[in-house]
Amino acid sequence: MDPIILYYGKGQLTGFLADPNAVLDVVPVDVVVNATLAAIAKHGAIGKAGNNIYQIASSVVNPLVIQDLNSFMYHHFKSAPLVDSKGRAIEVSSTVKLFSSMEDLSSHLSGEVARRRSEWVAAMTSSPDEKLFRKFENIWRKSMEQAMHLASIYQPYTFYGGRFDISNTKRLMECLSKEEREEFGFEVENIDWKDYISNVHIPGLRKHVMKGRGMHS
Repeated sequence: MDPIILYYGKGQLTGFLADPNAVLDVVPVDVVVNATLAAIAKHGAIGKAGNNIYQIASSVVNPLVIQDLNSFMYHHFKSAPLVDSKGRAIEVSSTVKLFSSMEDLSSHLSGEVARRRSEWVAAMTSSPDEKLFRKFENIWRKSMEQAMHLASIYQPYTFYGGRFDISNTKRLMECLSKEEREEFGFEVENIDWKDYISNVHIPGLRKHVMKGRGMHS
């Protein structure tokens, strides 16, 4: 979901292919690591070969719904927008319109390109610079192509209705002492998605993926 978040924050994504009520089975990597360490400790101590399956998933006990992610992205970038090359805050749409078919998404994105073209021309105080116009139009079209590419990649997940059972993982958690749970806990049901997405995940993307680009100097 990270490319979607970043394209949205850059003001380049106003529509996407997804079921608004679909669930994204997201789990922070530190939670996965803690569960992995617990499984290694348990079965390593037993020293007996066997097939033990532990699923670290949030879709049953603490689902992150796509329309909620939409809201969390907006509130983050509304309060802490990225900036363009001239240091101006980038405005984001209040919501990403969600479509059920590639055809509808393509139509929406084509309309967005046409709208931006008209707005750019209308903002010119003199005759439009043809070279500059072509440059911006190329950027708009590449953004559209990238959005369509991301939609084709994510489609199996943004319409997926499956859920993953974590009963074995809960039993694994019960093997930990109180002190171990506090230090190496992996209860996904305790994650506050609004706080995590807005105050942990997106700031992490901006710092470690964007390397601080698009931020006020």
